[in-house]
Amino acid sequence: MSAAVVICAAPDCDNLVERRPGRIGRPPIYCSPTCRPSLAKESLTVEVAQTLTDEGELLREWNVRLRRGMHSVLVRQELGPLSAESFARELRYFFQGLASTQRGREP
Repeated sequence: MSAAVVICAAPDCDNLVERRPGRIGRPPIYCSPTCRPSLAKESLTVEVAQTLTDEGELLREWNVRLRRGMHSVLVRQELGPLSAESFARELRYFFQGLASTQRGREP
């Protein structure tokens, strides 16, 4: 039985990915770990945005959202502009502290 060969699923990569028969689990779709997307590679951002209505009108309230790549989560909503910026600043400080302690340094 021969191995199936497919092209890497990463954008702008034309390398071949060998799929061996009898392998347990999902077949590989990337040619290497560097082509495989990872949440660790994508930075976490804290966003502050004014709320839009369904009609596209801006409301006088702001939302705070965490985003990593295509994924996001709304963490606070219906805030005033100063409260939203203050909360976002605290989150950024918190996540910067986490990142530095995970590398073995103090914040």
